[in-house]
Amino acid sequence: MEQQRVCTLALLAGLLVASTPAISSECCPADFTGDGFVNTDELLGVLSGWGTCPDDPDACPMDIDQSGTVGVDDLLAVLSGWGMCHDHHNHGDYILITDWGNFHDSNGNSHHDEMVGGRTAITTEAMEAYNNLRAFLDLSALTYEEVGQWAFDEALTNNSQAWGNDLLGVGLWYAMQGAKVGWITDEGYDPQILADIQRTARTVCDPDKMTAAVMDMVDEFGIDGYADYLEQNDMVETFINTLKMEPHYGGWMHGRCHGFLSIEGVAINHDINHLTVLNWAQTLPFYNDTFDWPQWPALDVSDSGVIEYFQSMVILGDPVGDNM
Repeated sequence: MEQQRVCTLALLAGLLVASTPAISSECCPADFTGDGFVNTDELLGVLSGWGTCPDDPDACPMDIDQSGTVGVDDLLAVLSGWGMCHDHHNHGDYILITDWGNFHDSNGNSHHDEMVGGRTAITTEAMEAYNNLRAFLDLSALTYEEVGQWAFDEALTNNSQAWGNDLLGVGLWYAMQGAKVGWITDEGYDPQILADIQRTARTVCDPDKMTAAVMDMVDEFGIDGYADYLEQNDMVETFINTLKMEPHYGGWMHGRCHGFLSIEGVAINHDINHLTVLNWAQTLPFYNDTFDWPQWPALDVSDSGVIEYFQSMVILGDPVGDNM
């Protein structure tokens, strides 16, 4: 009877390949092969490892429930987790940036199904995080159009003039970047912070541990009082959700926000925008569009030049001047 049940479950996997969406979890314990997918590799791994595990737990990754035995529960875990490991964040009333257009042809890593490792889509929640930061600085809330027009005025875009929904999408994109980075102090800034805090927000499975670790970094490297401000005003979740957003999503980073403003004579502003693009392992900042190599020109820009650039997004200042 047990063998018949196993065979039936294995046959169901063939149906699930085409019909089951990716799991809605930042963590993906059933992906014991580590490729970002729960698929036939895991299914065959469970079946081939069926039975009692050896003493070395590393030799038995298919023991998903860590019971010491590979069995039906592990097979069920594979079947229930079938698909791509990424977070289908419930956007609620927030709008996806792609509702205002998408430019997938401008970059190969901008589609929704490539948001893996806890990376999420860009939504208007980022504008809320941005205006929360401005409120902390005693600045009034801004609209998408106001931020977008600033970006066009400062030559931070592909085109010299906006059309269609450009002001909306460009404004949201630069507001997201400002909210991700603009809270860090001049003295505390180091590009590695952006890798560490985004990776933590995206990949630590326990929400309490994740939130505590993120807010510890905000307290350590951020403007004095900002961490307390977020916590006291119930803004932490919005801030963290913005950290998770992948800048490439929807293609706006290349299709509309690829500016050519010179930064210290060694890079253009588009290179600096790559600060928040991480490598595949999400351990390093300033990576390129394939997440494989550093955005080399950006590495030659001074730390002060980088942080002032991102702070300019918050106050709509001079991208190559002194801001906060």
